[in-house]
Amino acid sequence: MSAMPQPIDNYSNDKPDDPGLPDGVSLLNGEFEITGRISHGGFGITYLAKDVGLNRTVVIKECFPEAFCNRRSNSSVMVRSSSHEDQYRSIVEMFMREARSIAKMRHPNIVAVHRVFEDNHTAYMALDLIEGDDLKEIIDDEDRNLTPTQIKDILFKILDAIELVHAHDLLHRDISPDNILLDKWGNPVLIDFGAAREEASKKTRTVSTVMIVKDGYSPQEFYFAGGNQNASSDLYALAATFYHLISGQAPTNSQTRVSEIAMGNADPCMPLSGSFPDYDDTFLAAIDKAMRVAPKDRIQSARAWIEMIDPHNTHVEDYERPVVNESLGMTLTSLVAQTNNDLLTIPPTALKKTPLEMLQENTAVDVADWIKEFNEETKNSGGDRPIELDDAPKFSGRFGRQKTIPPMSAIPRDPDFDMDEPEKVAKRFNFKLVGAVLGLLGGCYLALSNPQMVLGLMGL
Repeated sequence: MSAMPQPIDNYSNDKPDDPGLPDGVSLLNGEFEITGRISHGGFGITYLAKDVGLNRTVVIKECFPEAFCNRRSNSSVMVRSSSHEDQYRSIVEMFMREARSIAKMRHPNIVAVHRVFEDNHTAYMALDLIEGDDLKEIIDDEDRNLTPTQIKDILFKILDAIELVHAHDLLHRDISPDNILLDKWGNPVLIDFGAAREEASKKTRTVSTVMIVKDGYSPQEFYFAGGNQNASSDLYALAATFYHLISGQAPTNSQTRVSEIAMGNADPCMPLSGSFPDYDDTFLAAIDKAMRVAPKDRIQSARAWIEMIDPHNTHVEDYERPVVNESLGMTLTSLVAQTNNDLLTIPPTALKKTPLEMLQENTAVDVADWIKEFNEETKNSGGDRPIELDDAPKFSGRFGRQKTIPPMSAIPRDPDFDMDEPEKVAKRFNFKLVGAVLGLLGGCYLALSNPQMVLGLMGL
């Protein structure tokens, strides 16, 4: 992990004019290589990059708050002055923390985060590359129009994704047409979480020093420090995005709307409801409500929006959120335990034949004709005839002929043989062995205690 950048009070022109990383720069000890630029905002820079290990193209998001830092010619990031050091540090730490939170979310309509790391004295996240067009490109293309059914489907899926984001105590804070992509299958994907902010389980929170706004899409509370932001702030931006998608007109800046209303004038943003007959009024009215200027007057949650436009839950099966089973290990353990229990409760099956009977069956194998002929010739030659004993067990011989094994009989006993004689012989042998060992040990002791005498006896 890289150390935090050292503050430089006397800022010089050490930085390049373009703050982005040039193509070919390596990150994380060569694991990623920058191949191009996608976008550049006030809070961060987005690149195309090659994942060297997996040989694939990914997106790299760099934490780069220009208000507090700039870049050296060697690609590292430095803080502009010591007065910005604490703010910069908190932003980088927040970027890392929130990237890890996003990585935990598994949803088909949220871009996947695969790696979070530090390099060049700042933070990065590696994300999936979504091949397709964003809604802004579709809006700008006069020859490409989405049908009302497609727009409704896209909204349902993005609302489901935003509900998951808010459930993780996060705000996206940058929802706009250019941050919703349609992949090559037409599936919408919410991207660019670089401006996300923790809610820390609070209903509202104070805006950080870094202000990220998009005219026409950002609610009025995004424009000033101290503004309270909550889930309805993201929903305002989403409603403004679909207002533009349906009407073809960019919505009026929220600041302008606030000024006009404050002066007693009508809201310059014309409502959608009643203006587009291809959509039912309930669907359009929900967008109008989510775009109201005052936060308290808006739709307060993604779930409330879904229920407003689909009170009978007709889209539940189509867009049911996939559930990640975090207790998979416990599930497998219970399955194994159940299987073992089932096996133990199966009643034992009685053997139809004893092992000896099965062995005798196995030995009584079919013999090839040439082996039978060989055995017959061997018998006729008079050699190695079988011993015919009725009480002896019979087994197949090496070449298939039956060989008999005579039973064990008692060995005839010599009447002059003393049964105690072997024990007496063994005792005499043991006494002699013990004496020899003691003599050897005594000689060793003498040699060790008086080596001179031993050498004299040996004539040395």
